[in-house]
Amino acid sequence: MTGFGLMLLLVSLACLYVLGLLGYRLLLSAKKLSTEIIKAKGLIEDLYNFDMTTPSKAQVTSGSDLMSLLGERRRIGQAKEQRVKSRRRRLIQRINDIEMDKR
Repeated sequence: MTGFGLMLLLVSLACLYVLGLLGYRLLLSAKKLSTEIIKAKGLIEDLYNFDMTTPSKAQVTSGSDLMSLLGERRRIGQAKEQRVKSRRRRLIQRINDIEMDKR
């Protein structure tokens, strides 16, 4: 083999190696994409199967029910505030769990 033939062989082997690596990365990405598509299809199916609730008619209340209604409103507000706090806590925990070395 001449120098040119050897050089051509080495370059072609290097190109095949690089193409193999690219194909492998593409295969891994395709696997991840397929799992995400399956997960999305499940969520979409759940969304289509969701039963719409009809709101109940408004009821007339009297002054004697005022304290119980205000207490119920306060409990609903506190539950909403608790959900917001827990969501914020989960987001902060996810941010703290990010490993900066893997970039």
